[in-house]
Amino acid sequence: MTQRGFIPGGAVTLLLALGFVVMCLGLARGTTTISGYYELRKSQEVLRQTVAGLQNESDQLSVEIERIRTSPSYARKVLRDKYHLTEANEDIVFFAD
Repeated sequence: MTQRGFIPGGAVTLLLALGFVVMCLGLARGTTTISGYYELRKSQEVLRQTVAGLQNESDQLSVEIERIRTSPSYARKVLRDKYHLTEANEDIVFFAD
């Protein structure tokens, strides 16, 4: 019988065991509950999703800013559409629904 060293799965097992020991020590000290742990995990996932959404929004805004900087006609279109800016000889007419 040959003795094997750590295999990749062994490292995962070691980390899981270490995490379990740390969690048990927290429970023994009374500072962490299992339900509190799961609430924190859920909160962590919500925060990760929020960060990913904000990163995506930031990327889109960076593209929009660059497009406005490089294209005067697009910059005018944004000013007209978002801020209702008009040329000197134009009027804006709003229709009520």
